[in-house]
Amino acid sequence: MNARYAVNPPNEAADPRLPPALTSEMSRLFSAGFSLVPLGGDDGKKPTMSFRDRRRFPLATVVDRMAGSGSRSYGIRLKGLLVVDVDTDTPEARAYVERRFGTSPARTRTSRGFHLWFRHCSDRPAPVRLPGIAIDFKTGQNEFVVGPQSERPDGAVYWPEGRIATIADLPWLEDRDPGAAIADQNASVGRIPVGSRNDALKRRARKSARVASDYDNLLAELLAFRDVEMDDPRSYSEEQVVGLAKWAWQLRQQGKLWGGTNSVVVIRRSAVEELAANGHHRALSLLLFLRGQHGHDPSANFAVDPRALRKNGHFRDGTKQLYGAIKTLVARGHLVLVRPARGKRNHHDYRLGDVAERRREAERAYSYIGAQNDHPKNADSEAA
Repeated sequence: MNARYAVNPPNEAADPRLPPALTSEMSRLFSAGFSLVPLGGDDGKKPTMSFRDRRRFPLATVVDRMAGSGSRSYGIRLKGLLVVDVDTDTPEARAYVERRFGTSPARTRTSRGFHLWFRHCSDRPAPVRLPGIAIDFKTGQNEFVVGPQSERPDGAVYWPEGRIATIADLPWLEDRDPGAAIADQNASVGRIPVGSRNDALKRRARKSARVASDYDNLLAELLAFRDVEMDDPRSYSEEQVVGLAKWAWQLRQQGKLWGGTNSVVVIRRSAVEELAANGHHRALSLLLFLRGQHGHDPSANFAVDPRALRKNGHFRDGTKQLYGAIKTLVARGHLVLVRPARGKRNHHDYRLGDVAERRREAERAYSYIGAQNDHPKNADSEAA
């Protein structure tokens, strides 16, 4: 999805039963890599096809389902994305969003407010309910928002006020929590006050660790932030700054901070030695690739399609060799088969496995069993 796409591709979704502006926008978004879902129902916001954990639908399928049901609305799935859904278009809400999240060039006007689009791969912020402010957040591959140019049965249209180009063109969400928004207001007339300093430095540490060239660079950045931005910096010791710098740098080294091409890919040395010693070099390459793609979210489920890996230029190996590599990783616990292919879903779902953690759990289980009811290995030996 990071590839560049045509700015105005041909309208491949053209259908005489639907408005040209709608199908043209759908065609452009689909060509840019977005995953679309047909909507309908009384409010025009209910999916008319089950899409949970499924691959992207063909554009023709989405258009045909909409046209056949008389619907003029569609959704955009939110894998790797987050939409700030502002339900109250008030001066207070706009100011709050600007302080907390900044802005995005991709904006869609809704019947009550607006959507702001960002790239995102972390936790979902909590809903906001304040006087004059109502904001929800939608994110994840199994969630969606109504797409631009959609028209609901009541006549409400989702007007694009900013162009949603490609996922790669969207800004990353930088969430400063409500406390940070207050701190920012104080900073506009002075420094970050005592009582808010630790939270502010912690947020800066996470942000700076993503792009720092090394640990020393990160520490220097945080010390400068303390001296320039904080009220009474002398009362905030260098040891406290060092502690936060080490904490943030460890998160980066563990692959828990997503920083694009600066992210760290973590793979255990034992896994490298095990696969290399047994000649499974192709499986090792595949594991490294999958760790790079999904290591920042180890609990995520994903498909591994050898044909797509070849088509997208990630691997030159044959499909049989790649299937063999997948089987090797599953057999050795580096990949976990979460759900096999079934019905219309023609792919297996996997997640990353942690062999070392599983071995530790097994040892703990054996230790417990041995302490309570004799160790299974001892029982087998005695029976023999």
